[in-house]
Amino acid sequence: MKPKLAKLLPMLQTETRAAIEARAEIELNTSNIRMAIMNAAREGQTALRIRMPSNLDVRGTKAAAVLAEWCKIEGLTLSWESREADLLDGRRMTVWEPEISWRA
Repeated sequence: MKPKLAKLLPMLQTETRAAIEARAEIELNTSNIRMAIMNAAREGQTALRIRMPSNLDVRGTKAAAVLAEWCKIEGLTLSWESREADLLDGRRMTVWEPEISWRA
């Protein structure tokens, strides 16, 4: 008899969620974002969209919650803007990216 294998779907969902959370921590690192918005301000901009990889939806992650709280503390406005992206396998996906503004 073959040993019984665990159900694939819950394992895939767990692995996917863990990968998204890990990548979100990198992409939404507030230290890096702080430097990026400082550079944008030095160029005369009043907002900056943080570009996300085309296959990644970071909304709803712990890192997104940390970013939202950080923006609130810093007095910045955070919104989530969408763009369409073509994936390598030919599918099309909506990617949501944080946009941070500091308009007076």
